[in-house]
Amino acid sequence: MKTLERLNVNDITIVLADLQPEIIASANRTLAEKDLRKSVSILVEGAEILDIPVFISVVSLHPDLYPNVIDEISMYVPTIRSTSNVFDDGPSLEKFSAQTRSTIILGGVASELVVVQSALEARRLGYDVHLLTDVCGGLSERTEKATFKQLEGVGVTLSSVAVFLSSLLPTTDDPRFALMFRTLGRFLDN
Repeated sequence: MKTLERLNVNDITIVLADLQPEIIASANRTLAEKDLRKSVSILVEGAEILDIPVFISVVSLHPDLYPNVIDEISMYVPTIRSTSNVFDDGPSLEKFSAQTRSTIILGGVASELVVVQSALEARRLGYDVHLLTDVCGGLSERTEKATFKQLEGVGVTLSSVAVFLSSLLPTTDDPRFALMFRTLGRFLDN
């Protein structure tokens, strides 16, 4: 893990797991839902500006129903998996591996379930992993804190949407700079 090296926007894929209304309602006890949704919204807006691919992974909670995702990511077609880990599901891994980017920006609910298992597997597969803590929801403060500590111990970089996106700001003469600055400014809105 080379945390002092700058992130290369062309080397990044954002992976969001289980951002489904039912899962957020039952498994997120550490971050207010409105704050989680705001962070997700700002993240995907920044991804759109910078042309970063977003990979959405979900589980089917009801065999007869297609999984719903939160409105902030409804513009993406999710990949349905049958495991607790994004990178341990054959079809998901096959679809994800088609891209050649080596850095994963990760978030999801719950931190102690899909997030930790996916981050660990991504590290085993050789990916550089950055976990956006404001795009994660945990079962409890105590267990989420332990999860984050475990992930740091295996080389996962803990970060936030604001830190991640600000590290990718283009120069002021690039038209995307003003768009990104305005997007980041949304954190100041109530």
